[in-house]
Amino acid sequence: MLINIFSLLVGLAMAQTAQPPASGTIVTADEIAATLKQSIADNVVDSPIKAADVPGGHKASVALLRRTKAETSALIHNRVTEIYQIVEGAGTIVTGGSLDNATPTDLTRVNAGPSQTGTHKGGESRRVGPKDVIIVPAGMAHRFSQLDGTIVYLVYRFEPKN
Repeated sequence: MLINIFSLLVGLAMAQTAQPPASGTIVTADEIAATLKQSIADNVVDSPIKAADVPGGHKASVALLRRTKAETSALIHNRVTEIYQIVEGAGTIVTGGSLDNATPTDLTRVNAGPSQTGTHKGGESRRVGPKDVIIVPAGMAHRFSQLDGTIVYLVYRFEPKN
């Protein structure tokens, strides 16, 4: 009986924290275009567009990335899962494997949280281009090893609560 009451209380508490926000968060095509224009002007790779708190104390965000060169090192985000949607350009992405000489780096400013960078060992290479979607789970090494010119992609980041 005590376990059933405890389960009921936990369920009620979770239901209260899992309420959806009062309204959705919209990222308009104009915001994306303006972010791309500013990214080009400032020569910035990772440009956050918008973030929103979601039920459970988590955060979801959208950023625009514009790369002009392949990455010589790879990243692992400790807690943040990313979804890439290629907007323009093409290249080869490597996912999986491991990092040698991993160095901690804080990417909180771009909503990617505590991360590591290092030399990519192993993994799977795949060609990607416009309209392709790539899911990079938290803890997975990843990088663009080769680009066919500039690549632009949206990154949807999902960060658990602290």
